[in-house]
Amino acid sequence: MNISQVHPRQGAGRWLCTFLICACLNGAGCHGAYLLSNGSAVVHSIATSIPIEQLRNDPDLSPEARSRLETLPELLEFARHRGLRVGGAYRRVDFNERPASWIVAAADPVTVTLHRWKFPIVGEVPYKGFRFREHAEREAKLLSDQGLIAEVLPVSAWSSLGWFPEPLPSSLLELAEHRFATTVLHELVHRTIHISGESDLNEGLATFLGSRLAEEWLISQHGEVGEILTRHRSRERDEMRLNQRLRELQQKLPQGDLEGEIARFRLQLADQPWEQFSGEALAKSSWTLPRILLAKVYDPGRMPWSQLWLESAKDVKVLGNRIRQEISGTWVGRPSLER
Repeated sequence: MNISQVHPRQGAGRWLCTFLICACLNGAGCHGAYLLSNGSAVVHSIATSIPIEQLRNDPDLSPEARSRLETLPELLEFARHRGLRVGGAYRRVDFNERPASWIVAAADPVTVTLHRWKFPIVGEVPYKGFRFREHAEREAKLLSDQGLIAEVLPVSAWSSLGWFPEPLPSSLLELAEHRFATTVLHELVHRTIHISGESDLNEGLATFLGSRLAEEWLISQHGEVGEILTRHRSRERDEMRLNQRLRELQQKLPQGDLEGEIARFRLQLADQPWEQFSGEALAKSSWTLPRILLAKVYDPGRMPWSQLWLESAKDVKVLGNRIRQEISGTWVGRPSLER
C-alpha cells in the first residue's frame, strides 16, 4: 500500500487542522518557529495517515499489527466508556518510518535540576520536542554550550491534548498486547486531564491511570487469570522497582559524586531480581543526568494516585475534577497532591 495515498475524505480535515494550528501559533512569540515546525509535523502526520478501515485487509501487515488493529476500536470504546476523551484520535495510522518526535532534555550538573521550557497552552515542561532530529541536536548543542548536559531522545507516541485527531504511530502496532493498551490509554489520559505547567503531575497521572485502565481492559478481554495479564502485572512491578531505585539515586545526587553514584546505581540494577526486565541490559543503559531526572517526571509513585483513584470511586471525571480543584485551591478537603 502506498502510504502517501490520501483518503478522498481527508482534505477538509487536513485544511481544518492547518487552520487550527496556525491559530494556535498566533501570540506564540519567540517559540513561533519551533511551534510551526511541530505544527507542520502534525499536519503531515494526519495528511499521510491511512484510515484503519483501509488497513484491515492489507496483506503486508504482520499478525501482531493486524491483531492490534482489530482490537483498537473496542479498546477506544472501552476508553470512552471509562470517561477518557477519545474524540477522533487513533482512527488512522501514521506509517512514517521516523520516530513520532524527538525531544531534547537537559540538566544542570551543578544544581542537579532539569532545564525547563515555557510554551503556550502546555505551560512549563522539562523537554522540548522537534519533528526533525537535526533540529533537536542543534538545540542540544546550544544547551551544552551553556554548560548543561543535554540529550536527544526519540519518542514513539504523542498526544495533542485533544486539539487534533492524532493518528496512531505504526510502531505501536508491533507492541505486545498489554504494552499497546497501556500506551494508547496513557496518551488518552493526556487528552482528558491536562494541567498547564504541571508536567510531573500530568505524566505521573498518565503513567498510573494508563496502567490501571489497561489492567481493566485486559481483564475484560482475557479474564482475571492468564499469561497476558500476568505479564502486564509483572512489568508494572518491575517498573515500580526501577522507579524506587531511581528515587534513591535522585536523593543522593545533589550531595554525592555524580559518576560514582551512577556507577553504584548500575551495580544495583545488575544485582536486582527482575521479573521481565534484564538487570544486565538495564545496567548497560545510558544513564545520563537528564534521563535520571526525567524519569522522576514519569514516576507515578511520587504522588498518592492509588488513594486518589479509590477516593474518586475509580471515576475518571471525578478524579479530574478533584485534581483541578486541588491545583486551583478550591478543594475543601485535605489536599493530597504535593508538587
